[in-house]
Amino acid sequence: MKENQFTATGLLVWGTCALLYLYGFFIRTVIGTYQTSIMNDLHLSMLQFSLLSSAVFLSIYGLMQIPAGIMANMYGLKNVSFLGVLMCTVAVLGFAFTHNYSLALLFRMCMGFGTSFGFICLLLAIYEWIPHSHSALFIGLSQFIGVFGPMFATGPLYTLSKSIGAHWRFVFICLSILGAALLALTLSFVRNNKKKAGEYIVLSRPEKLSVSIKKLFSRSQPLYIAIVCACLNFTLEYFSANEGRSFLFLKGVPLTSASYMLSVAWIGFAIGSPLLGFLSDFFNRRKNILVLCSLIGLISTLTILYNANKSILYCAFFLLGVSASAQGIGFALIADQFKKKFVALGFGLNNAIIMLIPAVMAPFLGFLLDCKKAGSCLILNEYLWVFNILILIYLIALALSCFLIKETYGKSLVDFTYLKPKKNI
Repeated sequence: MKENQFTATGLLVWGTCALLYLYGFFIRTVIGTYQTSIMNDLHLSMLQFSLLSSAVFLSIYGLMQIPAGIMANMYGLKNVSFLGVLMCTVAVLGFAFTHNYSLALLFRMCMGFGTSFGFICLLLAIYEWIPHSHSALFIGLSQFIGVFGPMFATGPLYTLSKSIGAHWRFVFICLSILGAALLALTLSFVRNNKKKAGEYIVLSRPEKLSVSIKKLFSRSQPLYIAIVCACLNFTLEYFSANEGRSFLFLKGVPLTSASYMLSVAWIGFAIGSPLLGFLSDFFNRRKNILVLCSLIGLISTLTILYNANKSILYCAFFLLGVSASAQGIGFALIADQFKKKFVALGFGLNNAIIMLIPAVMAPFLGFLLDCKKAGSCLILNEYLWVFNILILIYLIALALSCFLIKETYGKSLVDFTYLKPKKNI
């Protein structure tokens, strides 16, 4: 494949992997739509449901990111994609029929394991099949497609299920059938592409896996990039899954409006992902966009915390989503840091930190809120005291992106640039 040209095969591979990513994002969030029904059928407490819906899934997902990258390097895009969607399909079907909490936890863990390959494989498909000059745009488009998973898994799916009287078990059986269809698509269309551009073959000595992993953690740039991406993503994730609605209610925002504000934030994420990717590729700049989005995130968070005007809050949440979508630029920066044979490891590191930092910080903020609570219920000032940490998180992102992250100008820093020689006439 020529480095500067699209191919029909490449677009088909990317499109299939994007559907796999959307499917994984969907099953990650759909369980919350049927919280009451699942709790009643399995006789769960709130704590048990929170472990089932979030804790075990995100922990396995985050911890599997680097192993998923290693497996993608070792076994190729097609095999790993097939393994991931197969695990999801079997786990979703098993979850639909389980009546035992322990088995439900096991199947939920298997879902986390299967979906952990989704974004890694999607990024690898982009890096192997899409021209490098358009990589940031396609990462953004991929995130745009993925956001339709949680958008449809909440209100629209609930309304549809209610209108046709569908039980949650029936919905999960349908999802397993959809997974089987995606398995067929994966077998039919996903391909590995390890060819080099041009007319040269580059020989290199094989390197031990332990040496590759040591190199991954010994370099500072990938770690800085991953931390910035995690900081940009955290506030949106936290407000959506935890205390966002309760906090806004104390500011005088009705719960319905608070829910729509969070939806607007995800719309900002969906729009910002391809837009920022296009701008990054067009101007050949990565770092400047991270700096800009760190600043946007800081301003929008300050506005959300200390402004009570509903119209301004809607705008602030939209910009918060745009700021979070800059993590796609982080993945493009990661790709610029590694040779092709190591790039999946870099993606794994980045995605692992993006997932694991919220898994640690969300309980930490909850602990602080419990400690700060003076009466039976939290008051607005107690929330604000703890949520000032969100401002600190954006300041960290701004400092790292300004002073420690290096610009790559949209080009690989380590791979060869291939020039096709002119043929003699």
